[in-house]
Amino acid sequence: MMKTMTKLILIAFLATSILAGCSKDDDETEPENNTPTGNSLTCKVDGTAWNASLAVVATNTGGVLTVTGSDSNSGQCQIILFNPTGTGSYTLGGGMTNQSNGRWTEGVGQEDTYTTMLGQGSGSVEITELSDTKVKGTFSFTAKNSAGTDVSITEGSFTSTFSK
Repeated sequence: MMKTMTKLILIAFLATSILAGCSKDDDETEPENNTPTGNSLTCKVDGTAWNASLAVVATNTGGVLTVTGSDSNSGQCQIILFNPTGTGSYTLGGGMTNQSNGRWTEGVGQEDTYTTMLGQGSGSVEITELSDTKVKGTFSFTAKNSAGTDVSITEGSFTSTFSK
């Protein structure tokens, strides 16, 4: 079941990334990367600073809020919240019944994805701004890969306008 969920999340992210890349107005991006002006996602991965330098995409559709950031070295951080009701604190993972999760990917191998899904880890997200057009917040989580190895994501922050 975890492999199926991981595949579904990966497919959803790829579809979102492709659709977000179909923008008609190239003036919305900064010259040094493909992230729209003002969008950012940063964190520390096991104490090392990381920045989503390639793209930051956020969606809020059908009761699912997703914020994903990527770099050019296959690094990716993703936060998925089910049924967010506004600003406030939300729990990531921690149990089999909580679908909200955090995910860190550091490559394309089977053991390069770490998640809080299905009791594999836990964490929290603090949403400080949530509107029809934008989301902003902070996060941290500890997640495991398929080999049972932990990764610690700390001092995370994001701000993004929603993809249309």
